[in-house]
Amino acid sequence: MKKLFNFALLLLTFLLFFWNCQNNEENKTEGKTTSENEKQPLADSKTLTLPFVAVVNDKTDKIEIQENPQKSTVPLNKEELAEALNIKYPEIHLEVNKISHDTLQVTIPNAIYLTQQAGTTGALTYLAEATFAFTELPEVKVVTFSFKEGDHATPGSYSRSSFDKKNI
Repeated sequence: MKKLFNFALLLLTFLLFFWNCQNNEENKTEGKTTSENEKQPLADSKTLTLPFVAVVNDKTDKIEIQENPQKSTVPLNKEELAEALNIKYPEIHLEVNKISHDTLQVTIPNAIYLTQQAGTTGALTYLAEATFAFTELPEVKVVTFSFKEGDHATPGSYSRSSFDKKNI
C-alpha cells in the first residue's frame, strides 16, 4: 500500500512539473515570459493620457500646466486627445470637429458641469488642459470651444497664451 501511495505521489509531482513547464512555454513571447513583458512597457506605446496636466505649485499655491510624465510616447491625434479628455473628465463630453487654418473647432453639447458645477478653477483647468493638449498637434495653434456660457466658463477661442496671466 505504501508503495502505491509513493508511486501516486511521484506521478502527481511529475504531472504538476510537466503541466507547469507547458504553461510557461505558452506564456513566452519573443523569448520573454508574460511577467517580463508586463514589467517593460513598449517604447512605442500609445496611451490615452493627456500630454499636459494641471498641478498645484506648493510654493505659490497656483495651478500650473506641466508636461504629463505619463503621456503617450507616440503622439495622439485629435480624436484620441478628445477621448483622453473624456476619460479624465467623464462629466464633460467634448466632441472634435474640423481644423480650419490653425484652429480646431470643438463642441461641448452639455456643458452644465463645466460651466456651473466645476467652479472657476475647475473650468479654467479643463480649458487649459484641453487647449494645451490640442495645441500639441503641429497644425493647431488655437482651439475654439463651442458651448452654452455659464457662471464659470466662457466659450471662445483659446491658445496657450490665453492662460499665461490667469491664476489657474
